[in-house]
Amino acid sequence: MTVQLIKALPSEKRTVENKNFLRVSEFYCDTIQGEGVTVGCPATFLRLQGCTLNCRYCDTTEVWGTGNPYTFDELFVLMREADLFRKFKEGQHLIITGGSPLLQKEQVTLFIKELNRITSEQHFKPYIEVENECVILPDSNLVDCVSQWNNSPKLSNSGVYEKARYKPTVIKTMALFSNSWFKFVTSSIDDWEEIKEMFLIPELIKREQVILMPEGDSREKLDSNKKFVVELAIKNSVRYSPREHISLWGKKIGV
Repeated sequence: MTVQLIKALPSEKRTVENKNFLRVSEFYCDTIQGEGVTVGCPATFLRLQGCTLNCRYCDTTEVWGTGNPYTFDELFVLMREADLFRKFKEGQHLIITGGSPLLQKEQVTLFIKELNRITSEQHFKPYIEVENECVILPDSNLVDCVSQWNNSPKLSNSGVYEKARYKPTVIKTMALFSNSWFKFVTSSIDDWEEIKEMFLIPELIKREQVILMPEGDSREKLDSNKKFVVELAIKNSVRYSPREHISLWGKKIGV
């Protein structure tokens, strides 16, 4: 059963005394990664506040739009209470997501470094995935701390202006990371042409890094899209990803 450590609540005037904090929307564990190359892995989600884009089809808008500051020490206390260090050691992934977690990239770097310091005392390093939309470039200190980059560049189907969502330099730089994948929310056959024209032909990313994922913030919407997305992935020799959390729980938050 999923354990909710910090619930999605309206923002409040909560203050902290030092810079070692994150603005957190929700924090929960004992669930699974619902999409991407590690779909199905036991997972903890640390969802940070704020986003750069606000896509038309986003299924977490009401969550990342709120948040409150929590110090690293407060978060580590919650981890200990949930026995998360043991769970991380046994293989549960920590997934830092949003919104746009790289809006807080300096604090995220400090947080991961401190987490790694704590877990090194137990002779292991947690597997950390970071979600992002490829519009903010992480610095080298953060790159070195992350086990897996789950990149989600947005297509025109997102409803976001191209100038805001399409950053070729950021995309090409992140594609150079050996642990980098690119998930594309797909809602029509035409989306593949856009991926090809804007990402593959300019050689921003490699075909083997591409993952097609059906649009859908409900079971019904997902079911209506996933068959043609599977066929599109097979036809173009790229990966397909389900959205297993939507299939299992619908648009429920905290799972």
